[in-house]
Amino acid sequence: MTGSTLRRVALGTFLVLGVPALAACDNEGPAERAGESIDNSVSNAAKQTGQAMENVGNAIQDKSREVRDGN
Repeated sequence: MTGSTLRRVALGTFLVLGVPALAACDNEGPAERAGESIDNSVSNAAKQTGQAMENVGNAIQDKSREVRDGN
């Protein structure tokens, strides 16, 4: 995992966990809607990054099995 990926995931986690703090507001204004939109975007990016990393890990395992088995 690269440093920039770690920073993105950390930022996404920080923003996603910050949403409950904003939930206390009764009236949803434009800033809150924008914040929620950003939170959703970062959360989706973090999920996609996690899935991509899992796919890479699976591909590495598959290739190492092929090499081990002589295929």
